[in-house]
Amino acid sequence: MQPSLSQTCALCEASLTGKNRSKEHIIPNAIGGRKKTAGFICNKCNNKRGERWDADLAKQLNWFSLVTGISRQHGAPPKQIVQTVEGDKYWLLSDGSFFPGGPPYSEEDINGSVKISITTKTIAEAKQHLKGISRKHPKFDVEKALNELEIKTDYLKSPLHVSLSLGGPDAGRSLVKTAYAFASACGVANSACNKALQYLLDDKLENIPFGLAYLSDLIQSRPKDKIFHCVSLHGDPGTKLLWSYIEYFGIFRVVVLLSDAYSGQIKNEVYSIDPIDGSSVGVKVKSDVTPEEFSRILSGNGLNHENYRAAADYALPIILQRAQSRNLDSVVRDGFDHAAKSLGIKEGEEIPKEKAAEFTALMMEKISPYIAHLVQSSHRSPP
Repeated sequence: MQPSLSQTCALCEASLTGKNRSKEHIIPNAIGGRKKTAGFICNKCNNKRGERWDADLAKQLNWFSLVTGISRQHGAPPKQIVQTVEGDKYWLLSDGSFFPGGPPYSEEDINGSVKISITTKTIAEAKQHLKGISRKHPKFDVEKALNELEIKTDYLKSPLHVSLSLGGPDAGRSLVKTAYAFASACGVANSACNKALQYLLDDKLENIPFGLAYLSDLIQSRPKDKIFHCVSLHGDPGTKLLWSYIEYFGIFRVVVLLSDAYSGQIKNEVYSIDPIDGSSVGVKVKSDVTPEEFSRILSGNGLNHENYRAAADYALPIILQRAQSRNLDSVVRDGFDHAAKSLGIKEGEEIPKEKAAEFTALMMEKISPYIAHLVQSSHRSPP
C-alpha cells in the first residue's frame, strides 16, 4: 500500500498541487538514483535549493559515476579533468575513456605559415574541425590534412590520483534531503523530521544532524561483488529516534538524524539499487545501533581509519574491475569494426571463412596494445 501524498511542501509549506508538485528523486538521479516521491517538496524549493545541493554532491562523486558508467534520466555524467600521480592531466569521458587534457586546438605562426594542431577523439570530430579551419583559412587543404591524420591509441602510464572525500554544506544538505525524502515516501509526516527540517532551512545552523559511519559495517551480509546506493529509514518511538543510513558507491557511508522526538510507528525500510542499471539490490541495514555508536557518529567521531580502509578495499576493486571491463568491451568493439572495415565486410554480414584468420589478425592489431597495457599495469601494481 502506497502512503498518501503530502499536501504541503516540506520546506516552505506551500500547497502541493499538480502544477508545483515536484517529482523528487530520493537518491539524486545525477548519481544514478531512480525512485521518486511526489509528496515532498514543491518545484520552487527543488529549483532554488535541491538542485544546487544535489549538483554539488554529484560533482564530488562524478569520478565514480564516470568510471562505473552509471545511467541517468537526463544525459551522461559530465566529463572531468583527472590527474595521474605523475602530474599528467586527461579528460575522463562518460564512456570511461581518456582524452589528452591539453588544448584540443592550437595555431602557431612559423615564418609566415600557420601550423595548426588538433586533437580529437574520433575521425568524425576531426573532419568537423577541419571543415571549420577551411572556412577560416580558405587555402587550407582539407583532403591533404585528412590523409595526414594520425590515429593513435595510448594508455595511462601511471595511476590516477582520486579523492575519496565527500563534504561541504551543499553536499551535506543533499544527503539530509535524501534521508528526508525517503522518510516522506515511507509515510512519515514531513513535520515529524524536525532535525532535518531545521538543518535544511538554516544555512548557519552549527548542529549538523549527520556524520560519517565507519565505526562498524551497518550492512548485513554485504554483497562481495557489487557496489550499490542505499538509503534506509529507522524509527523507534521507544528511543524517540528517527534516522537514516546512506551509502553511495559502496564507500561513502553516513548516518542522518531526522528526529530526536519521534512518536510514530516503528520503521525499518531500505531502498537500494545498482547505480549502473537501477536494478534493485537486496541489502539489509542494521537498526540496532548502540547509543554510544550513534552518539559518536553524530558528534563527528564516526571515522575509524581501519574500517574506512576496509570500505575502500571493498569498493575500489569492484569499481576498477567495472572500468576495466568497459574498456575491454570498447577495445574489442573497435577491433571488430577495424577488421570489418579493412576487409570490406558490412554490418550484419557474416565473416567469410577464407577471411577469418585475417579478420582475427586485424582485430588483434587493436586489442594487443590493450592486453600489453594490462600486463604492464599488473607488474607495476604493489603485491
